[in-house]
Amino acid sequence: MKRILMILMPYSRYVTVFVLLLGLALPVLLCAQQSATNPPAVNVGRLVDLPAELTDTKYLFEVVRHVYRWYIDENDVDRLVGAVDFPIWVRALDAQLDKDDNSRVAEITFPLLGVTVKVKKADYRIDELNITVTSGAFRVTSVSKIGIPESSLPEHRVINVNYTEMKDFLFRTRSEAAFPEGPLLERLRVALRKEMGLAPEERTAGRHIVHMAPLSPAANEAWVYLETQKLLVRFASDIDLSNPAMWDQEALMVKTWDVVRQVVVSLDEAAGSNAFMTRDQIGRALYNCIVLGKRLEINNPGTHPAEAAADRPTAKKAL
Repeated sequence: MKRILMILMPYSRYVTVFVLLLGLALPVLLCAQQSATNPPAVNVGRLVDLPAELTDTKYLFEVVRHVYRWYIDENDVDRLVGAVDFPIWVRALDAQLDKDDNSRVAEITFPLLGVTVKVKKADYRIDELNITVTSGAFRVTSVSKIGIPESSLPEHRVINVNYTEMKDFLFRTRSEAAFPEGPLLERLRVALRKEMGLAPEERTAGRHIVHMAPLSPAANEAWVYLETQKLLVRFASDIDLSNPAMWDQEALMVKTWDVVRQVVVSLDEAAGSNAFMTRDQIGRALYNCIVLGKRLEINNPGTHPAEAAADRPTAKKAL
């Protein structure tokens, strides 16, 4: 033993460092082994907290119908040939909200389509306007293509629906439609004129052709195509479109696209800008507005109707 100590003495500094490193490394290795055998706990409380309406088949079918009409094509559907079950993954999201915002946010994923949908049930206060913004149900706020995921996450609630039953529902309801009528249609007209800086109580003289897309039960939005102006318009709100409180407080978002000037093949052509839509997106919107939609022809009298009809209508010559 004495001989061994004599040999190691010149290297005592290195031996000390080695022992220290070994002492530090052992807890790390033990923790790693424990993590491998006992993975971190998942906040399964979110599963219990998942609202029942998010797992209701009738509601989920309406979300699928919204995606079917606005976002997927035959290539997506072809992948489902031969499917028996159509899995749907649902999970609540811990959104970073203001302290007085009690809104609920969730995510619905259709793994066989590679599509995920964000939904929101609004419940918050706007003190400046003295209103409470609420929606009666979870409504679609965004849809994204994500590719085909490998597996669900522990916090997902997995609902398997019969694919044939869902496909029959989509086929049976493919032409069902409800449209803005009466006061709602007038409110959309007023909101559009305000967005364009026009006097809302006035009407632009001349002939206008308007196409309205069917309203979606799963989203608080309305799409309108002004054929005369070649203008596509999207109206959206956190409040249900039929809720009078929205109109009183003007809690409405309006977005417009000139289908000639604001269309590209790929959004990479205008990277960083949200002012454009792709040809595929425009095509789907026009299909919903023109083919599935309702056509209105409006003739507004004016002091100089001949002058109003002389020029090609511009974006500001709206309803």
